[in-house]
Amino acid sequence: MHDRYDRLVRLVSDHAGDRFRAAFRYDDSEWDALYVRSDLATEGLQDAVPALAERARSYEPLVRESDYAPLGTQRASISLHDEAVLIHFNEGPESGVVVTLDTEVAQNLSKFVERCESVLTE
Repeated sequence: MHDRYDRLVRLVSDHAGDRFRAAFRYDDSEWDALYVRSDLATEGLQDAVPALAERARSYEPLVRESDYAPLGTQRASISLHDEAVLIHFNEGPESGVVVTLDTEVAQNLSKFVERCESVLTE
């Protein structure tokens, strides 16, 4: 079971390099850090992750397949922040993986969101 997480960390690391921030997995009772970049391995992050895991456990997609089947099954959700992109892979009831990357990894998405925000705030 953990072999797939090791493979995921290698894949993300190969793709994002030093822009790979962190990854953790969670289930209904606990969470485990799969990877944390050394500059982010702080007590503050460790204190923040349990609450993040709790919110991830109760996550409900914006659009469920039963609500609008033409979109298909949700594969992941993305949260874009000023300094990081969070990708949430829901693996089942109250379990999943969260991967965080520097925003440069998602430049096209980041720039597109910035353009949309500028239109909305004009």
